[in-house]
Amino acid sequence: MCMGINIPFAIMKLYSGIWMRAKARVVVKGLDDLKPREKGERRVYLIINHSTSFDLVALMHVSKDPFAVLMDEAAFGFPIIRHILKGAGFIALHEADSKASVESCIAAVEAGRPLLISLHDGSSALGKWGRPRTGGIRIAHETGAKIYPVFLKVENERIRRLTFKAMDGTEHSYTTFKDSFYFIEFLKPLELSRLPPEPSREDFSLIAKSLDEKANSIEARYERYLEENRERFAPLKRRGGSRMRIAW
Repeated sequence: MCMGINIPFAIMKLYSGIWMRAKARVVVKGLDDLKPREKGERRVYLIINHSTSFDLVALMHVSKDPFAVLMDEAAFGFPIIRHILKGAGFIALHEADSKASVESCIAAVEAGRPLLISLHDGSSALGKWGRPRTGGIRIAHETGAKIYPVFLKVENERIRRLTFKAMDGTEHSYTTFKDSFYFIEFLKPLELSRLPPEPSREDFSLIAKSLDEKANSIEARYERYLEENRERFAPLKRRGGSRMRIAW
């Protein structure tokens, strides 16, 4: 840290900006539903779908301020990257014992840091959605945070599925994209005040299921939109990233 600046986050943000400007034109929607954060307000941003392995890169590119994010512990397996991620305040999800990870997320939200967390399990590296999970909703409820759902979309035909080998020879799959529109859409925030003081698993699951259904509906909307405008969009340049910066 230096003069209040999160140096590791700033380094990652610089990389994100360079990468996204070269790979996509970023379109941010739904800003009318993203009001300035009031003093003392706590927020959990629930990513309701997986797009590609570079979703976090896209979100960092449009970020004005640092945030906390719960991410797969595999990303922390690389020596240099591990230190940068920890320095940025990112939290590793340990599948075998997630209690410590959840506690770290709660601490981040209670400290006033916006938290980004996925609605789905499964492999975000492959762009798969997996089944809905309730962790982010539980954290928001426990900390009195407001949930802001976020939908991400890359043009399907622009997605590339690749692999790389780690230093130990293990092969890892991931998804990237090139010359694509990248849509980031903020949805109306959710208030959890209607939940009972001690919600059941079913209470949380119903919210997760409704958000999953919303994600499928929005995915279909974007697919129709892109198909209907295919000829109009064909000659457009899909680079430059975005000048929009989000104050989480």
